[in-house]
Amino acid sequence: MACLMMGGLSASAAKNIPVKQVTAVTEVFGDGQQVTSVVLLCDRKMEGKKLKASSFRVREIVPPEMRQKGRESLTEPVYEDREIARVYAKGEQVVLELVKTYHYLPPFGGGPSGGQRPQGPQSGDKVGQMQRGERPQGGVSKTMPQRDEILGSYKGITKIDDFKAEVTLPSGKVLVSDKTVNLIVDDFIQLEYKDEMTGIPLAYNLFIPKDYDPAKKYPLVLFMPDATVTGKETTRTLTQGIGATIWASPEEQAKHPCFVLAPDYTQQIMSDNWVTNDYLDATVGLVNYLAGKYSVDTDRMYTTGQSGGCMLSFAIDNKYPDLFAASLLMAGKWDNSRVARFAHQKMWMMCGEGDKGALPSMTGITTELRKLGVKVSEAVWNGRSTPEEFDALCKAIDAEGADIRFVHFPQYTVFPDDDHIDGMEHLQTWRLTYTIEGVRDWLFRQSK
Repeated sequence: MACLMMGGLSASAAKNIPVKQVTAVTEVFGDGQQVTSVVLLCDRKMEGKKLKASSFRVREIVPPEMRQKGRESLTEPVYEDREIARVYAKGEQVVLELVKTYHYLPPFGGGPSGGQRPQGPQSGDKVGQMQRGERPQGGVSKTMPQRDEILGSYKGITKIDDFKAEVTLPSGKVLVSDKTVNLIVDDFIQLEYKDEMTGIPLAYNLFIPKDYDPAKKYPLVLFMPDATVTGKETTRTLTQGIGATIWASPEEQAKHPCFVLAPDYTQQIMSDNWVTNDYLDATVGLVNYLAGKYSVDTDRMYTTGQSGGCMLSFAIDNKYPDLFAASLLMAGKWDNSRVARFAHQKMWMMCGEGDKGALPSMTGITTELRKLGVKVSEAVWNGRSTPEEFDALCKAIDAEGADIRFVHFPQYTVFPDDDHIDGMEHLQTWRLTYTIEGVRDWLFRQSK
């Protein structure tokens, strides 16, 4: 009697996949971190065998503090069913590639929409109120935390718990990953710095270029996150979106080998009235410390940040106008009465037209700079443009030759599709903007 076949592999063989290790592989996207594949290491060669995706089941196990989904308790992990795109065998491995899923970026501080994307606006409750963007962009309170509060809240280096994966084999046996590989994120190291001038300690993430050669000079990119990761794990800055990791990707490093610095802040850095605290000078101290410790090209140091991190970039550019060669500024605000020191700098600002905080502020900055005789290139881009279309748009704005650039996106086009939530364009900006290759290339072309 012929044996029952499962995609070329007999049912009996399929039910006896000899797994000895399960590895969850994660990647970071503009909307955060997720498991993108699961690798089953077997005790014999599996290559040449055919397997059906429908014979397996994968559930992503998300750390308790991530993707809150409206849960009141954050003590238990979240289990999310994931669709398997394909299964293939390679040597002793069986690889299950997963379909990427979109996770809606959380409201400030994390919240109900931080998990699987909701189907539309939810009004009349706390969720709807947060989604309407009522929370200030620049911080979380009107009173700025000062040195004692910063020192008291410092926690050293802390890391997000690993994402895991649960796999159900064709036999019905359930296995949980015993190893996690975080692509790009694992290439960063976590270190601590204490600023001598302010006495402020900083934990930070640092990417050192592969094959680092002290005889060569390397650019440095400083990335500063928004308020949603303030006071959380050091590595959360790397996984919230791609503002830090994109610069350390193999593709980007092949073109632009550089250091990438992503500090960890335990307290608010800047208020909505543009008042800063010692964190600003400590951050500058950290940049200068690394520039002295490693072979950093001090003529090619750059700052970039989103929301509160964008505001801190503005503040550093104002106080230390000669520190950075250029700034990439995503969806933040600044005091329009203090732009004179930006007149001779190189800046590219970006935000969505539905961003009620960043749009008027960035518009005001460019208006005041024009009054000072500064040439400003301003453009409106469709946020759903293809990579090829973005490339053409970048070349067009390059041709104008302005050192100050301001690009904004028509309302809702910063969302990946027509399903959107009013008031959330602010967070969507950096999901999109860091993916535009021509924008990143512009940064690396700048030099003091």
